Amino acid sequence: MVISVNGHPLALKKGSSFEYISENRLFSGSDAYTLSITFPLKDCPQNIEIFGHINRKDVSLGKIIFDCEIRDKTFYKFGSLTVVEISESEVKCQFLEGRSETNYDKTFDKVYINELNLGQPEIFLPSQIAPGDAFSPSYNDNKYVALPWVNNNSDSGMPHNFVDLHVIEDYEHMNYYTWAEDTKDLTWQPYLIHIIKMIGKEINYDIDLSSLEKDINSRYLLICNTLPGSWDIHEFARALPHWTVDEFFTKLELFLGGEFTIDHRNKKIRFDFTKDILQNLSPVEIDKVVKEFSSQIDSDESNCEYIDVKNLAYNSDDSQAWKYYSCDWFVKERIKSVVTYATISELISENRWMSTWRNTTTRRNTNFNKLLYAEDVDTYFIIRTLSGKKVGEINGNDIIDYKCILQPVNIFGERIVNESEDANEEEIEFMPVSIDYTDDAYGWCIFLNVGAFDETSNHYLDIPSSDMTGTQSSLLAGSKDSNSEYYDKIYLGWWPGVTRTDAKMPYPIVDSIEVKDDWSRHTTWSCFNMRLTGAGSSHSIIHKIDPKRKVSFKFLADTIPDVRAVFFIRGKRYICEKITATFRESGMSQLLKGDFYQIID
Repeated sequence: MVISVNGHPLALKKGSSFEYISENRLFSGSDAYTLSITFPLKDCPQNIEIFGHINRKDVSLGKIIFDCEIRDKTFYKFGSLTVVEISESEVKCQFLEGRSETNYDKTFDKVYINELNLGQPEIFLPSQIAPGDAFSPSYNDNKYVALPWVNNNSDSGMPHNFVDLHVIEDYEHMNYYTWAEDTKDLTWQPYLIHIIKMIGKEINYDIDLSSLEKDINSRYLLICNTLPGSWDIHEFARALPHWTVDEFFTKLELFLGGEFTIDHRNKKIRFDFTKDILQNLSPVEIDKVVKEFSSQIDSDESNCEYIDVKNLAYNSDDSQAWKYYSCDWFVKERIKSVVTYATISELISENRWMSTWRNTTTRRNTNFNKLLYAEDVDTYFIIRTLSGKKVGEINGNDIIDYKCILQPVNIFGERIVNESEDANEEEIEFMPVSIDYTDDAYGWCIFLNVGAFDETSNHYLDIPSSDMTGTQSSLLAGSKDSNSEYYDKIYLGWWPGVTRTDAKMPYPIVDSIEVKDDWSRHTTWSCFNMRLTGAGSSHSIIHKIDPKRKVSFKFLADTIPDVRAVFFIRGKRYICEKITATFRESGMSQLLKGDFYQIID
């Protein structure tokens, strides 16, 4: 066995050994590392020449990192060697490889995405661009668009980028938009891929997003975070959360169901979908199992860190639409009385007569207040009242006709794997944007809760944020050391630029199922599936395991198998948590130990 630093072999301490641990990152978020490796310094000019006089008091342990290789027959790993303890006679180090090496790195610890220069739009006045161009991704090379949205935090529900729809009779597909009279300035939403590329440019890293770019569903993910035009804050970065670059990529991994590989040494970043990585791995068969093995049964399922046994949930949101989007409690409460239909077409057909409801009509023995379910699209619905119009009086009481729609509910409910109160849960902070109804004149659009810089910045002077100048708002925010932000989440929608012929304004798609307001039909969109459960979700469970039963096998092998592969052991399939190998001066021991969970069919 040879351990080298910058191509120079190191001398090991006589009789020393160390353990090399290869972990499955779907459990721990790490890849591979060693326990302490001891190298002699005293009377060892070979190591002193490599390490130098690192035992000086002015040397900081956190900064002593070397490029390192470990070679032993067919075994080869390249990573970092970090110093953990120094004395005059010896130095103790730890080898880190892959994600373990990246986790240790501090390059992006103080680099915040909302403080980077991520660009800004070139046009701010409606007179400079037609609505159709502002809504088209291709007009700005798939960088950004200016879709209508409502500032839900302003007293009046301030509209932005609103347009009026002009219908050309007998030419349904030739309808056109003009900017609404109160649209004085434009605000823009950037595409996710564009922002990732701009982050890479700012941190001077090459970014390979080919997996996202060739996937049409991912290509059109739009970041909907934006700020009112009257604030005069146009930089895209200013509407992003105060996350470090590492936090941004880690949180995005959880949303996309993928992995960013960050190579600090060569300044490169690559994204891959986890399912694609696992599908390309060949299964591993272990046939040389040593008789001794142990089976550990743990009643506490939370001790298992495998991502597919964790509950997943989106971060909570204060918008009214989110109350419909995520309401597990409501579905559980009504599930015993749910009215089930085989198809959504059948559900629409049998309930269409309730699209308009007069308040003088009895609701008894109807589905008006029931939970409805369509099996073919795996979606729950309720009948939601949107607006009311007075059509007369009777005995001094108003007669009102209400407009009702089929409202999908709990489409972004939790992925619940474990019902226990102490179950492990991961929270996703890249969220589907809220799409809600404005009024009968403008219909549906984006709703955003734009926060002030901090809790007191606009209330302290009792001035609405929309009435502040950008300079005033920045001043009230204080210095960047205050970690201020307008949004603490990133809101996403899917926008390929295809406007609906029946929509009064364009808005991004957040789910694959939409029912027309007039109940005439439903639309199935082939968009990025942001649901946490169900077919097609990027969070569908890849391998189901029993988290209570961990099995440890000792087996013989000439090299460490890929810990992320599916293992065949004694006729059963397993997912591996980690494999431990022992290295001595003579090389790696053939006796390995692995911790596994059986795959449940």
